[in-house]
Amino acid sequence: MTARQARTRPANRRELIVTAATRLFVDDGYAAVSMARIAGAVGVQPSALYRHFTNKQSVLCEVFAEYVRTLCAALDDPGPAGPLRALAERILADRFAGRLWIREYRHLPRATADEIRETLLTRLDAVVAPGCPGPSARVCSTAVLGVLFSVATHHAEITDPAALVSLAERAAAGPPEVPPAAPRPAGLTRVGNRELILATAGDLFADRTYEGVGIDDIAEAVGVAPSSIYNHFSGKAELLAVLLHRGNGYLQVTLDDVLRNSADASAALTAVVSSYAGFAVRHPGLVQVIVAESGALEAPDAALLRSAQRDYVGEWVRLYSGDPAESRVTVIAAITAINDVARLPEISRCERGERFVAGYGRRILALP
Repeated sequence: MTARQARTRPANRRELIVTAATRLFVDDGYAAVSMARIAGAVGVQPSALYRHFTNKQSVLCEVFAEYVRTLCAALDDPGPAGPLRALAERILADRFAGRLWIREYRHLPRATADEIRETLLTRLDAVVAPGCPGPSARVCSTAVLGVLFSVATHHAEITDPAALVSLAERAAAGPPEVPPAAPRPAGLTRVGNRELILATAGDLFADRTYEGVGIDDIAEAVGVAPSSIYNHFSGKAELLAVLLHRGNGYLQVTLDDVLRNSADASAALTAVVSSYAGFAVRHPGLVQVIVAESGALEAPDAALLRSAQRDYVGEWVRLYSGDPAESRVTVIAAITAINDVARLPEISRCERGERFVAGYGRRILALP
């Protein structure tokens, strides 16, 4: 390399790489982004990336860590507005970057993901639940982040950060103590190979991502030959489609039941919150797949599912009433908080977990 070439290399190239990768991961998802695409966005050859990062996962680690550092900085130096307002404003300043937290953290090495998430949640624990026991503070923090990051999942206009802060404060005022843990009976399971394959695939997709799981992994976990899976499913894509359509179908049918048995909109919304919370607590892995992997669906399944999900949320918005855009923001904040709290290990083991999680949803929606 000549001295002239060395001088033309920007001193902030690593920063440029992180910025470009952040946009690509946020817009298209980690699985759809290659090192070559990142290099193209920066305007360099792929080999230039490897001077700074060993692989795509190491880029994601830095992207995720940098994003969380900016959020922690808002909490550490909030100014006169207070930490929740500062955090909300920082999230809204780049609202769709919240997809990193919602969708992409599972692509990180487990220890790295745990460390980065713990950094932000510990800061937030001290803000939203000072003096509360550890598990209770963590549940509150998780609900608050669910509310704040929910803005990354939709495009409804948010003109005033104070409205989002108000929803976060409702989440922060959630139940003060997690109910005690209780042993859950093992129960019975399905015995047909098709259902075992489907359930196992759902668990693996939730834990290791759709991209990170192959047919061989599913077959090994079930205890069958890989060829046996093709007796029931054409491949991994069909497994994902069946899982997502099954989850959506359950929600649509239970919504119909709630509406049929409710005297008015308020009673119906209260009941549908409880119904959805029960689904989220009983099937946290499926909820994770619905939230994070719907984008991996192939056409026409992707369009069908998106339409059904919009209609489902639209029914909540109709029951909530009020300004449609504001109602949509509130409803999606409640759903996202329910999803996040329901996935916590503390909730899966606690007594009255479904009622506890539903309580967060009702508080955010300002229901009795």
